Amino acid sequence: MISKKGFSTSLFTGILIWLTIPAFAQSTRYCDYIRPHEADKWVFGEKGGIDFTASPTQSDPTPGKYEVSVGISTYADKNGQLVCFSNGQEVYNGGYYHMTNGTNLIGNPYATMSSIIVPNPGNSKQLFIFTLDMYLPPVYTEGVNFSTVDFTSNPSGEVINKNVLLFNENAQKICAVMHQNQRDYWVILHGFGDNNGDSFFTYLVDTGGVNPTPIVSKVGYLQTGDFNNSGGYMKASPNGNKIALVVPDNGVVELFDFNKSTGLLSGSISSVPGEIIYPYGVEFSPDNSKLYISTSPKDPGTNYLYQFDITSSDPFNTPFTVIDQFNWSNIGSNDSLMGAVQLAPDGKIYVSKFLKGASGGKPTLSVIYNPNRPGSACNYNTLDHLTNTPFSLNGAGSLIGLPTFITDYLNIPHFSFFNKCHHDTTDFQIRNTANVEATWNFDVIDPSGTLVYTDPLNPGFVFSEPGNYQVEFTESWDGISIPFSRGVTIHPLPGVDIGNGADTISILPNSSIRLDAGEYDYYSWTPGGSHDRYLDVAQQGLYSVLVTDTNCCSNTDQVYIQFAELSFPNAFNPNSSIAENQQFGVIGDISSLAEFRFQIFDRWGLIIFETNDPTQKWDGKFKGGEMAPYGIYVWHSIFTTFESSLQAAKEIENRGTVMLLR
Repeated sequence: MISKKGFSTSLFTGILIWLTIPAFAQSTRYCDYIRPHEADKWVFGEKGGIDFTASPTQSDPTPGKYEVSVGISTYADKNGQLVCFSNGQEVYNGGYYHMTNGTNLIGNPYATMSSIIVPNPGNSKQLFIFTLDMYLPPVYTEGVNFSTVDFTSNPSGEVINKNVLLFNENAQKICAVMHQNQRDYWVILHGFGDNNGDSFFTYLVDTGGVNPTPIVSKVGYLQTGDFNNSGGYMKASPNGNKIALVVPDNGVVELFDFNKSTGLLSGSISSVPGEIIYPYGVEFSPDNSKLYISTSPKDPGTNYLYQFDITSSDPFNTPFTVIDQFNWSNIGSNDSLMGAVQLAPDGKIYVSKFLKGASGGKPTLSVIYNPNRPGSACNYNTLDHLTNTPFSLNGAGSLIGLPTFITDYLNIPHFSFFNKCHHDTTDFQIRNTANVEATWNFDVIDPSGTLVYTDPLNPGFVFSEPGNYQVEFTESWDGISIPFSRGVTIHPLPGVDIGNGADTISILPNSSIRLDAGEYDYYSWTPGGSHDRYLDVAQQGLYSVLVTDTNCCSNTDQVYIQFAELSFPNAFNPNSSIAENQQFGVIGDISSLAEFRFQIFDRWGLIIFETNDPTQKWDGKFKGGEMAPYGIYVWHSIFTTFESSLQAAKEIENRGTVMLLR
């Protein structure tokens, strides 16, 4: 207990790059929030790519000439390294090469949502790719299938168990949500046509793989007609509690409740058919409060980007909130039409646009910089008050589609915090810092704490005491202020004490002692480097241990081990004026003794004094209290050493005589 110093640490193994098996199944404890990275790599359009692991977000064109005009799905590992992507017919690995057996999947790359990639909860080395064909009247074609990507023997992946049919007569819509148990997944599809067009089909992906028997929800608008009506997007909200979709030709937008425990959909809310002309793209705001719809009419007409407040009981009531609009008849061949609308890991929503009547993709994506904010405050293509500020694709081109992901990968808190141990600097990080002026309430919740970093977008704060705090920051811009709050728990440091309150421990020469660091998650002893709870010591020296508890809080303690010197005097006088000479017993560091026995004998061999307490000494009296006469007495002692794994406890006997003086 000579010194203690606490700090927070996260213990985890390195996450492998794509060539080594995706790292989506590591079982290491994470105490700080680790945001999902599986949606960090986007591949789309003409060589289009975005890397969301970079800060700020970077355009990352693909190395080959990949053209994906519509449906595409991508998947990255927990470190944001690209694992694979698919257009529904072909699968490419993280190196942008065809995966082994990665051709001839029977999805349709021109389907709005051609595929989605879902990990296998029962096998960390497998992914499932669900593919969709689209209805081409009057024939229902290949339907919905899934194939398995396996990394067991090939670190770049290979497709096995290809094209397993789930059902036919499907719309071009698919999304996936994590199960309430936080392990399994729901894959949600919609039927199409007179037989299935009134139903959702939800498939459970659990440790047993893909359950081929769907949960069927007959709810909502009947989807039928030609293949244009089967198109358009379907999305789940970031929290997985809502599903929204469009029926383009009928001009319908629908919103449903989704039960993450049962896989059932219910509670349909629908726009009035025909009021929204050819809705196509769909997306939720990060806080699940807004719904964005893009329209892309087939004939000359007005393109719109709408925002709906879905916290309202009647979100599709007119007038609609228009974020952007332009008319086909007023734009030239080099302007663009709206396509997909996709939430990204950086908290922004990106809108794809494709050129009318011209070859090549649009060189930018439009951006809703602040999608949680109402109306024009969402800052469509407006950054730091500069209008017409889209996202440059660095020479690549945007077409109609953007990648499809499991929605939970985008369910990221508006702000996060790291290092939650007492005495640590707790760092706070805002997810989306575009068009933000931030103020925090640290001085209100903990006036005795210390603000370490003064950057309001990334402050650091040392809380004065462990406990629960409600941290709030207010996001302000152009007269609009929006508060966000989260509970923060600051954990106490582990109370490690290997010396049982002592800075120094004495042991007998040729003996040992076991030091106990207590029950924690991790140990590191010095010297020796042991990672066990116990350390057996037989040599003098300074010993220290670092322990880490289940909250990833760490603390250290140290103790000095020395050899004890024990002795017995050869004479004493109960009448002495010096106190230490008035009694007879062991002298020295008695803490080195595990057990003790001490006896005094008279000249007849009778025991006249005995004790098991090394602090108790003979005062020169018989057991009855009568003064013992002047003379020589025999004593006998037994020292018992501490037991450790180095040696068993042992007894050390000592005998001698003492002169009692008067």
